[in-house]
Amino acid sequence: MTEGFILTNDCRDADLIIINTCSFIEEAQQESVNTLMQTAKDLKGTGTYLVVAGCLVEIYGTKILKNIPDIDGAIGVHSYRHLKKFLSMVFNGLRVTLKCAPTPLYYTLFSRILTTPPHSVCVKIAEGCSNHCSYCLIPKIRGPYRSRDPQEINDEIEQLLKNGAREIVLIAQDTTAYGSDRIDYPDLSGLISLILDREDKFWLRIMYTYPSRIRENLVQQIAEDRRICRYLDLPIQHSSDRILTLMNRSYRQQDLKMLIEKLRGKIPDMALRTTCMVGFPGEKNSDYEILLDDLAAIKFNRLGAFTFSLQEETAAYRLPGIISSRVAKRRLKKLMLRQQAISLDLNKKLIGKRITVLIEGQRNPGKNWYYGRTEFQAPEVDGRVLVYSGQPLNPGDWATVKIAAVSPYNLLAINTVPLPELPV
Repeated sequence: MTEGFILTNDCRDADLIIINTCSFIEEAQQESVNTLMQTAKDLKGTGTYLVVAGCLVEIYGTKILKNIPDIDGAIGVHSYRHLKKFLSMVFNGLRVTLKCAPTPLYYTLFSRILTTPPHSVCVKIAEGCSNHCSYCLIPKIRGPYRSRDPQEINDEIEQLLKNGAREIVLIAQDTTAYGSDRIDYPDLSGLISLILDREDKFWLRIMYTYPSRIRENLVQQIAEDRRICRYLDLPIQHSSDRILTLMNRSYRQQDLKMLIEKLRGKIPDMALRTTCMVGFPGEKNSDYEILLDDLAAIKFNRLGAFTFSLQEETAAYRLPGIISSRVAKRRLKKLMLRQQAISLDLNKKLIGKRITVLIEGQRNPGKNWYYGRTEFQAPEVDGRVLVYSGQPLNPGDWATVKIAAVSPYNLLAINTVPLPELPV
């Protein structure tokens, strides 16, 4: 119970429902709107209040309440410090939109309430972004980059580990920019040193790194401390120098090749994940072929891709050479089919190997099948390991498994050996 409110995970019990929204790309905005409209329809006549929160409010403001009359209130991402006052106004029948400016400093407002299993938890280390990629709305939505206090981060991780966390996932719009806005804060490597200055055995996973900000000391840390997952999320977006320039990315094709060569030279078994965009304004067939050739040469273990989304308040909105949706989707499909073959070939090399898996749940209650992830698979985005075990396993358990079969995204494993703690 917080500030007189009681949380529930069942919408049928709620007096008020808050729907958090995303606006990074057009598809996310549309999904948010569709969810709001369907929820409003489902709540019709129930007396339950419906509030929209998050990025959609930052983009559209009061237009949301005008366009969806059944929504009772809207609150932006920088206004949560006024949440109690805002909810009181909603309960008093006021249809209000609350949209404040970003605060100069980023800090947490409330005690952490986990809505996901406690064994794997994301920890946000910063808010906002100052990269100003030409296609991205995040600086407008979230404001400039603001690092979170390192001791506050460390204290949160301490509590999470006491509550049973086995994996800590560091996230931000750009984790490698951590500390760049504050002379009194460490950089990402220094923050990691603070986090790892304890005896606990756990996985520390680093997401959303910016290629030109990966420093030698960070690479050395990953190589030396086995608690850091040998996994790096490295969104390159493209590899054609011409497109990277139009995107306002601060690296070029040769920089990427040198970085990946250094990473794999220092950590040969490291898994690399990336994100690519196709259909950017002015993307020629030659630019697209450069990207395909580089992906074939680099062989990322995991890859997510999407088509360019035209956002009115970005610099890319004014660029000439808009690519048709049909062409962009065709390029995306071809890219993903190529990547499937790459991922499958890399996964086949794991057959017969023994790997540590973090168990996340049971596939069929009462059966001997479980699912989990290796350190080379991030939550939600990288597939799973399906595990057969003659011994019972619980979420949060470690197990050594032998990989028996693979697909492009998932692994099948047998012969588990439960472990009391992470072997490092």
